[in-house]
Amino acid sequence: MNMIIRKRQLVTATLVIALGAAVFVNWYYTRPEAQISDAAGNTTKSVREAEEADNLGDAQYVIANSGKSTEDLFAESEMNRRKAHDEAAELLNSVIKDEGSSEAAVKEATAKLKELSEQIKLEADVETLITAKTGSDCLVILDGESGQVIVPSGILNDTVTVQIKDIILNKTGLSSKNITIIELKG
Repeated sequence: MNMIIRKRQLVTATLVIALGAAVFVNWYYTRPEAQISDAAGNTTKSVREAEEADNLGDAQYVIANSGKSTEDLFAESEMNRRKAHDEAAELLNSVIKDEGSSEAAVKEATAKLKELSEQIKLEADVETLITAKTGSDCLVILDGESGQVIVPSGILNDTVTVQIKDIILNKTGLSSKNITIIELKG
């Protein structure tokens, strides 16, 4: 009886170690910090960036249709984005100005306010580059881990999609999987 319990414990311990090794190997080969050398040998890219560059043209088209004109939808989307930015900045400023806030809370709010202003500038820069490249207006919404680009109807094709994704990848460092391009249908 005692021998059977020891065998079970040995089998269980072996399975736990094997599972731990499998998790480690999976983490090791899929972590973003894994570096590979570029063909030129003078720059490096992460494994994930190299895989995304291979699939840069893989587009996911999302079509929005609400019966409103394209100009109305752009204006509404831009107004919603501006309102969200203003509300976030107002909330952070209220924490900074509140005399009852702890020093740590003020530091954190100040850092987040700086991040927000950098995000707003980055969105504007990306919009400018996409507009210059495509010749059409767009709206870019970034949230740190993903990005959405809203473009008017009729401009999306494979070339424009690759150009938009290339601009976002270069300016933000976002994953290609986390970029969504939405074509408005008005």
